[in-house]
Amino acid sequence: MSKIKYLFISRCLSEFAGAILPVVFPLFILKTTHSLSLSGLFFTITMLPSVLLTPAMGVWIEKYEKKKVTFFSVLTLAILCSIESMLLKFGRYDFIYLVCFAILVAIFSMMLDLSSKVLFTELVDESELEKYNGIKSILDNLSVFGAPMLGTLVYGVFGFSNVILTLAILYVLAAVVIAFIPLESKNGGNDQIVEESFVQKFRIGLHFIRTEKAILKYFLLIMALNFFVASSEEVTNPGIAIQKYHLPTSIFGLVSIAFSIGVILSGIFIAKNSKIEFRKHISKLFVLNSLVMVLIGFSSVFLISFNAFVFFGLMLFFEVLLGFITILVNVPMTSFFQSQVPLNIQSRFFALLSFSANLIVPLGILYTGFLASAIGADVTYIINNILVIVIVCFAFWKEIGRGFRAFLLKKWKMSK
Repeated sequence: MSKIKYLFISRCLSEFAGAILPVVFPLFILKTTHSLSLSGLFFTITMLPSVLLTPAMGVWIEKYEKKKVTFFSVLTLAILCSIESMLLKFGRYDFIYLVCFAILVAIFSMMLDLSSKVLFTELVDESELEKYNGIKSILDNLSVFGAPMLGTLVYGVFGFSNVILTLAILYVLAAVVIAFIPLESKNGGNDQIVEESFVQKFRIGLHFIRTEKAILKYFLLIMALNFFVASSEEVTNPGIAIQKYHLPTSIFGLVSIAFSIGVILSGIFIAKNSKIEFRKHISKLFVLNSLVMVLIGFSSVFLISFNAFVFFGLMLFFEVLLGFITILVNVPMTSFFQSQVPLNIQSRFFALLSFSANLIVPLGILYTGFLASAIGADVTYIINNILVIVIVCFAFWKEIGRGFRAFLLKKWKMSK
């Protein structure tokens, strides 16, 4: 079995565990506090430390073997879940314990995510990055597909303590699989002693992003997408399907399922067509991605007089298409970062990327929520994605100009 397969198996187990907690934890906190405001405060408090510590984690991870950090992170998550499960079984439901548990789980989950990203780059040849990123997207989505259902089932039948015990078992299995990955990697295999201070390392990471024009361009494009589009699940999709078309909440989950189907199909397509250089077409894929969302918005505007399920059927089709195109955008971008960002600063780069996204997404949700309340979720969806198209055209105006001139030249030659 190749080294990357061990990482994939471990990731499937940890991703499955990580997808259960966000579904079940809110149910338990609401049941414990009997207050939506306290529940909201709980999750705000528990998520902030991991977000604020992300840049520091990226720098710290660089000092050690990524396999060791990945193993340490997943084993720590297993220990935390085991301790919390025992506390719950002994009737210790103290709010402070739950807060500390949630904070630590969020921190070590972020550490696991960052270290496994760099470990992935170390284990995969540059020529195969897109292929294996495509496979990773398939496995990630398949891993989390049944997690919410299993989590709520275990919670309803056996209680929250057994949900946490299930997570502990999954994390232990993930740690065992990680242990089988050989230590040899692209950058040697020895722990690195880095003399620069944290501030120096942080500045080097920022300087690299600022001075590498191609990296900066994609970095800013991701931020734009996160601001204008990442709110779809929280604001625009429910605003259109439930608030405007009054579709039952029981079938709203089909939207996420349709998107996931598109993601899985796209991952298979990338894996089977690894010779295609998708990054060469990324500007077109960016525009196509936003055009599909614009079509969803226009469909909502113009199909209001039809039966709601006519629109919903069309929306599901567009969501499959959207999931497919989104991965055709994400995989080449991720592969580009993995191939172009030096291994010795990759963890701090991905930490800065994650930190920026964690700051920009809530702002985007806030902005989209206010705009949708004023002019409607569908019109907001259209405006946001037109803005994304404008930003993409501005970012790739040289490439678009060359492509347009080549097209006109070809037409002119054909006319002669």
